[in-house]
Amino acid sequence: MHIIYSVATCSAQVYQQLFSNTKMKPAYQSQKYHRLLIEGLAAHTKVDVVATPPVNRSCLEKNMVHLPNHQEGGAYYHHITAVRNPYLKGLVMACGTFLHTLRLARKDSVVVVDCLNRVVSTSALLAAKLRGIHCVGIVMDLPDMFSNGRKFYTAWGNWVISHCTDYIVLTEMMNDYINPKGKPHVVLEGQSDIAMQSREPSLDMKETPRVVLYAGGVSRQYGAEIMTEGFRMANLPNAQLHIYGPGDYVEELKAIAEKDSRVFYGGMLMNSQIEEKEQQATLLINPRPTHEEFIKYSFPSKTMEYMASGTPALTTRIPGIPKDYEPHLYFIDKETAEGVAHALTEVLSHSDEELFAKGCGARKFILSTRNNVIQAGKILDMLKKGM
Repeated sequence: MHIIYSVATCSAQVYQQLFSNTKMKPAYQSQKYHRLLIEGLAAHTKVDVVATPPVNRSCLEKNMVHLPNHQEGGAYYHHITAVRNPYLKGLVMACGTFLHTLRLARKDSVVVVDCLNRVVSTSALLAAKLRGIHCVGIVMDLPDMFSNGRKFYTAWGNWVISHCTDYIVLTEMMNDYINPKGKPHVVLEGQSDIAMQSREPSLDMKETPRVVLYAGGVSRQYGAEIMTEGFRMANLPNAQLHIYGPGDYVEELKAIAEKDSRVFYGGMLMNSQIEEKEQQATLLINPRPTHEEFIKYSFPSKTMEYMASGTPALTTRIPGIPKDYEPHLYFIDKETAEGVAHALTEVLSHSDEELFAKGCGARKFILSTRNNVIQAGKILDMLKKGM
């Protein structure tokens, strides 16, 4: 089997080239999801990546950047030219993706697309249809809930999803929503990085005083405000709250950090830097509220990254978290500032050794059951049954 992975991504080498010195960077969680899945698939079979770099005016200084094609992580990356102008960018993305996918396709090929990246996925889907081959849609969010009320974009996203032959979804509830015809699907809540097996955590690398760390969208919608208020409310004299990422709560957070030395905002870092800081922290936190309708169709990828670090994680009870994760996590039971304060106080009452043991148990579990090679194998098993 031959995989053509056509998405808005780029190799780690090109990502470093484009974004290492820019203030604004594309959301690393999406980039990491695709990188891990590509490397996982490449451990089993041949993979060609038709890679559209995730650039825009804020993070690309030159009008046009021609990028190298090269091997990385077992896959071969065919990079589309990075373009700053949004109108020309769309045209280059569409034509480049369509032509590369069409050229690479053969009888045993399967095209994989990210359905919510509409331009890229539509172009690759049309190429797959012309070649008469399967097109697997990765559905990480629902167009009905993430198109900001723009009916055209909602309809476009749903059209792409409906014309895929197979699906990769985050939860069974998501599959029930998008797959009424019962097409082949596999539930992958995400994947942990098998390479983390070589990065053993230790108590010696932990920072002093204790650090509670959050990395992700710094917005009220994701619980950043409640998390910050809850931390400040808790009686934790020997702990600091470190926050990394972009969002609508950043300016208010900066103002709080200026007044309260226990709160630190570190901006946006490369994922490798975030992973290092996660291993240095005492506790990792995800305050994602669960009352929003979209939550039951989602699974925060940071949960798996947190667990793979070997640092224990504290999270809300997100419906999409599988039951076998629960013994390896701490939970916030009341989604208020008071609830966060209570959970933090309770968890941080444990000794460093107890917390470290909890984190190591979570790491062993996630790397042995949900690493990217195992998860990619589930996709290939689905495809073999349907071809």
